[in-house]
Amino acid sequence: MATPFDPSLYVRSPIITVSSGATLAIALAEACPKNAPANVKKAAKHLKSVAAKAQADLAERNRSLGVFSDEDSRALDNEADRAWGGLRLRIQAMAMLNAKKYPRAKRASEIETLLFAEGTEFLKAEYASQRTTMGSILHRIDADNLQKDIDDIAGKEFLQAIRDVQPRYEAMVKERLRRDKATGQNLSDNVREIQAAIVNYASKVIGTIEHDEPETAETARIALLPITNFREAAARGAVGGNEPAEPQEEQIAGEPKPS
Repeated sequence: MATPFDPSLYVRSPIITVSSGATLAIALAEACPKNAPANVKKAAKHLKSVAAKAQADLAERNRSLGVFSDEDSRALDNEADRAWGGLRLRIQAMAMLNAKKYPRAKRASEIETLLFAEGTEFLKAEYASQRTTMGSILHRIDADNLQKDIDDIAGKEFLQAIRDVQPRYEAMVKERLRRDKATGQNLSDNVREIQAAIVNYASKVIGTIEHDEPETAETARIALLPITNFREAAARGAVGGNEPAEPQEEQIAGEPKPS
């Protein structure tokens, strides 16, 4: 006995991403019956076309995302945070000593006030803001010729680490800002095109069903089986893509850092 077929299940497209939608569209086109009417085959061909366009647009968007992944950015941010945080701790530690007995304690207190009057909250700011503040403090160090005193108080390794990380941090922020622009490419248009093509194809397949020919309903059910399988997998949480329908992936240069 054939499985009951409910055409109403196919009047709307499943919720998809660009990648999962393209995969579904291709699966439907490949499942198109060989003896399908011309209008069904035309709809299947359109499925392949919109899927190919979506995959090309997604590949181009991903190519434009740059070399800094979120993981790379977080690692670099952590390196910068540790260097700056460590420097301030060393300066603070020296400043805690009795300035009358230890002259460097007084100088440490002065330097902390000059460089960290607002603390190290800037290390919690978004990447672009942190980049700017770090650069500003470094400029102050150079303009006021503070490096010798800082090296004497904290050890030369801290400023070495800070100067090493700054240009890499600058490059990371620039890359992410460029990537943010690329991410703005409206892939939601691709999603809508795929969804429309899926519904168009499904309606054409359903149109082949004859009320007095049960075998036509079974043929339609099999042809649309990829949609059924997709929805079942989605319900189990097994379907997804590498990007949302409307691109918002990865923490961008102007947004708060992930916790």
